[in-house]
Amino acid sequence: MAGRGRGRGRGQMTFNVEAVGIGKGEALPPPTLQPSPLFPHRAAPLPGGEEGEYVLALKQELRGAMRNLPYFVKPGAPRRGTGG
Repeated sequence: MAGRGRGRGRGQMTFNVEAVGIGKGEALPPPTLQPSPLFPHRAAPLPGGEEGEYVLALKQELRGAMRNLPYFVKPGAPRRGTGG
């Protein structure tokens, strides 16, 4: 059979610690034990006016049309008489 891959064993890692910003002998940064605080998050205001209402109506119509497609999976009704 013809040889495939890169030979036996694993190749050497080409990871350079200095490329990450840590010099030789420097201590690693402490581990992060909690998620970073959220950026001041405020919901974006809804676009007002006639154009905003049109876009909202268009989205609602699209959602309704998607539900009528044969590919929309409807949740099954619970069956009676199955003693599970």
